[in-house]
Amino acid sequence: MIPSRCSLTRSMCWLTIVTSFLMAVAFVDVLAAQSTPSSAPNQHFLQKIRPFLKAYCYDCHGAETQEADLRLDTLEEDFTQSSSASTWIEVMDKMNLGEMPPEDSPSPTTAELAAVTHWIAAELRQAQRDSLGNGGRVILRRMNRAEYTNTVRDLLHLRFLPGESPEGVLPPDGTAEGFDKVSVALMLDPSLLDKYFEVAQRIADKAIVDGPPPFATETMRLEMEDIAENRAIDYLCATPGIECQEKAIVLMQGSTRSFGVMKYPGTRNEIPVNGMYRIRVRAWGERGADGEPVIMRVRQGHPSADQQFLLETEVTDEPKIYEVVVPRDPKSGEYNVSIVNQTGFQTSSRVGNEIRKQQQQAGTAKDYEKVMRLQSRQQLENLTWGKPNPDAADTSKLRKLVVDWLECEGPLYDQWPPKSHDTLFFRGENAPEDEAYLRDIFTQFLPKAFRRPVTQDEIEKVVSLCRSELAAGESYHDAVRTGLISILCSPKFLYIVEPSTSDQQRPLTSWELSSRLSYFLWSSMPDEELFQLAESGQLGQPGILSAQVDRMLADDKSHGFVQGFGAQWLKTDEFRNFMPDANLYKEYDDSLGEAMVGEVIAFFDEILRKDESALSFFDADWTMLNERLAKFYGIAGVEGNEFRRVTLPEDSPRGGLLAMAGVAMRGSDGNRTKPVNRGVYVREVLFNDPPNPPPPNAGEVEPNIKGENLTVRERLVQHQQIPSCAACHRTIDCYGMALENFNAIGAWRTNQDGENFRGRNTPPIDASGTLPNGSSFESFDDFKLLLLDQKERFAHGLSEKMLTYALGRPIEPADRVLIDQLSEQMQANNYTLSSLIHGVVASQAFHTK
Repeated sequence: MIPSRCSLTRSMCWLTIVTSFLMAVAFVDVLAAQSTPSSAPNQHFLQKIRPFLKAYCYDCHGAETQEADLRLDTLEEDFTQSSSASTWIEVMDKMNLGEMPPEDSPSPTTAELAAVTHWIAAELRQAQRDSLGNGGRVILRRMNRAEYTNTVRDLLHLRFLPGESPEGVLPPDGTAEGFDKVSVALMLDPSLLDKYFEVAQRIADKAIVDGPPPFATETMRLEMEDIAENRAIDYLCATPGIECQEKAIVLMQGSTRSFGVMKYPGTRNEIPVNGMYRIRVRAWGERGADGEPVIMRVRQGHPSADQQFLLETEVTDEPKIYEVVVPRDPKSGEYNVSIVNQTGFQTSSRVGNEIRKQQQQAGTAKDYEKVMRLQSRQQLENLTWGKPNPDAADTSKLRKLVVDWLECEGPLYDQWPPKSHDTLFFRGENAPEDEAYLRDIFTQFLPKAFRRPVTQDEIEKVVSLCRSELAAGESYHDAVRTGLISILCSPKFLYIVEPSTSDQQRPLTSWELSSRLSYFLWSSMPDEELFQLAESGQLGQPGILSAQVDRMLADDKSHGFVQGFGAQWLKTDEFRNFMPDANLYKEYDDSLGEAMVGEVIAFFDEILRKDESALSFFDADWTMLNERLAKFYGIAGVEGNEFRRVTLPEDSPRGGLLAMAGVAMRGSDGNRTKPVNRGVYVREVLFNDPPNPPPPNAGEVEPNIKGENLTVRERLVQHQQIPSCAACHRTIDCYGMALENFNAIGAWRTNQDGENFRGRNTPPIDASGTLPNGSSFESFDDFKLLLLDQKERFAHGLSEKMLTYALGRPIEPADRVLIDQLSEQMQANNYTLSSLIHGVVASQAFHTK
């Protein structure tokens, strides 16, 4: 940070950003003023709802009697008024709780009760959507933090290393309709003001550099012979499974490490600064009696688990150099090289079993001293002066990893000055540092930042600010940094602006269309090709627009769509809301949890990129696995941390979204499954059909009390006996009970587990049920087939979700015809995501402000 320029820059940035905030507030006020709800009651209310209220409610809440100060005979159906809406909510809650009508009054049937509560819930949802919408117009919205980060990345050609991304500084975005792209949830909040300034300063300091790199690229190597006489590794050479040779270390199990020996010249650390580093290992393998290849894994010590893994690969029988380029920072500790999947030595089975037993008990009994005594005994039985005893351990049949040397090179630079610097100072460092160059810098840069042509007045405001900095004695680079900060704080950068002076819809300009398209499919700004098409006015031509959609989906930047739409639609951020009980689910660890999320995102990505049918979300004979998840699923032959497409064994219960462990874990509380939660997920995600909200204090299915041994299904059935609960639960629970074969962490089970269910004589899982449409199923496989029969419903719900995401506004009644058209187009094209995306982009709604 450069203190001398902070005061002026901060004042200017606050001015622009407060202006942005006031613009947003004013715009919301305008929208509120434009809302004109209809006051005419509809026929359903007159013919169904009012007669119901008259029959069952007016005696206690009518003209003559108003128990609890509640009068319903004058209650209108206007859900846009807060007083009326709150009364309807109270009526719905009382009905759902079974408190209305009272027991001594005539009671409606369950079907009648359900019809009214469902109508109230639907009207409330529509009123909420209407309050968020604006007659089909897309309103001004701020970029969410992912879009902001991606835009800065592409605008300045920056690479954000772990811990540097603006997403880690900016607070979470608001959501509406399940996405963080809906306009009304993304207005500026006062808490964001200082954060935007802080982020802009960080970006400016990273993008513009002074002088040569602070640290030159250096190579640090650790030869095994250099440490062979180092007493610090005596223990390593004495460890069973590790053998120290003259110029190498042989690993049969365990690992060797860098021992903190490698230091960047002139420092006490190996890593002097955040950056990219090249890790090299010279190694080879010796296959064992099983003939299996030798697998090498390289990891580093780091406080963040997601930065610990560096490399995993099969090594050859001949010496070879293996390398990987990875981000590292000064918090990175020494790194280690290990051999993977070794079976270990043949030690005393009696002592070994005793050790394992005591280690398991130590987790609760804390009898660590006894464990240590047993480990020492095992050492004495199997070792003689730190070397394997041939009578106790046979190493000849083991696989061996031979490590010759370790090396770290860095920090690495793609170029210097970095491309971000050259993007701004496009004439090079020898160009004259005068005001004319300042004007040229921002004449070239500002249209890309604002994603449209700019005026001379807009350029002059930035140049004037830079000129003031130079007059205050700041350097030329610092002046440009200040100009850059002001741009990154400007509402014209922070907002996706589609200005309009009328409350009527209008066609988008070609520039606005390019931004709407790029933020839909890339979650980032347009690239040079889109800008050129916008400038020529050709982008809106159907053939060209369609070709651009195909090009953009094939580009790596479409990962922004996968993370933006795919992850939010499938709710992957909720998979790890509860930590599984470590005593009940010992298979679970953080790497498995990460893999559960990764499978779903990779599955979505595979369907999108291979243009496969989205019906694979119901069932498929393949999934996306890495080694950790494949091991959990009991599928062999998958090695490494990368996800790849794997054909499932014929007897595998997996296949489709609902068979993925992450979905199952989301529908649990860490101890037991929660079928209601799972049922809600199925309805919301696959059909965009969320159930009615539960009444306040409705609670949920309680855990087993002491002395009971009821399954979740048995407790849920008891819960359904409450008449007020039955109406809603019969449309939810069946979806969740069908998933009961998956336990709290998504492992397949045929008998109850979790909670107090342990041992062999636990109750069998009953995954049968009846869907709301009357179709019955006996198993999870039957259930998936019945869901697949509702593929038209799926296409309709997915079309609603996609349109909401693309337009950044809720679906409105006027969109119904378009939704039907998108759904039909998807069905006619094998239910591919690409056909739906093409349909959205070609629609009039996508081209209209």
